[in-house]
Amino acid sequence: MAVDEERVTLPKFREDCLLTKGIDVRDLVGIRKEALLYVQPCTSERGKLMADIELTREIDSRFLDAEKLCSLLRVHRHRFADLRCSEALGVAKLRWGGRDISIFRNGKIKIQQAMDREEILRVANAVSRLIWAAAVCGVCGEPVINCASGNCGKCRLPEETAVDVSGILGSELLRQGHAELEGLAEQAPPDYESRLQRARFLALHFTMETPRKEDAVLGLLLLAKVDQVEAELKNR
Repeated sequence: MAVDEERVTLPKFREDCLLTKGIDVRDLVGIRKEALLYVQPCTSERGKLMADIELTREIDSRFLDAEKLCSLLRVHRHRFADLRCSEALGVAKLRWGGRDISIFRNGKIKIQQAMDREEILRVANAVSRLIWAAAVCGVCGEPVINCASGNCGKCRLPEETAVDVSGILGSELLRQGHAELEGLAEQAPPDYESRLQRARFLALHFTMETPRKEDAVLGLLLLAKVDQVEAELKNR
């Protein structure tokens, strides 16, 4: 996607691929109400609520790739008041916007100090978008980021689709992200690492902020492109 393009051609993916299906909490609650396991008062702070959200029915499974989960959260580190993430334990704990959030590799999210149920859903949806690329796809058994890059070998279809990005909310973030990648693979300037990191942040920021799940996929495609450019630079 060039920075001045408004209509771009993108790959299509299988409908049962997790990249297509997404893990938006609002969608999951609409399908199965038990995805929002419970909401109850916080024991530590009067007037606030806590809740558990389950992104998958198979709560004993490895729903999130722990290494990719920690990597994604570190990209957004400066937006958190605190962040601890253990790849070995498969657990991340962070404080974001005054809320304590725990994320487990089995797909469970715990939110504490929320004001009401609507805020719980809003925060949970933002978190699910942030960690989407780390979710393990049931089609190929690999993190969604590998589906976006085509490296999983099963989810990407041979067909392509044309998308008009001019009317997509937040599309300027995509343009900025792609601009950071312009010429990197050919020139490898001294600041290439910081440019890669900025592109990752912009990709994730767009994925979280754009309202439609179908548009949010564009952010994951940009995230996959960043990984591709980084790999090309390392192999030079």
